[in-house]
Amino acid sequence: MKVSTIGILSVVGIAMSITPTWAGPVGMQRSTSPYQQPTALAQLEMQQEQVSREAMAANAKGPLLVSYMDKRAQLQNLINRIQNGQPVSPDEIDRALQPANP
Repeated sequence: MKVSTIGILSVVGIAMSITPTWAGPVGMQRSTSPYQQPTALAQLEMQQEQVSREAMAANAKGPLLVSYMDKRAQLQNLINRIQNGQPVSPDEIDRALQPANP
């Protein structure tokens, strides 16, 4: 019984020490490649137009209008960053392409 427990703990310890070597680089932000940027830009612009249409269709006022305006500003910020050559994470783009939360 003690031998199997020690063996299991040894395997777990080795597995835990090897795991960090499989991890990616720490502190480095992934960014869209130059080949992905035109596609991401087109998707963000389409999403921005859709948010504007949804706001008009819903006749948004008050907090609902603010929600749509925030979403549109978020999309415009990412569009500007891509157009200016600044790094943009694919995760940021994915979050921005999610539907607006009215």
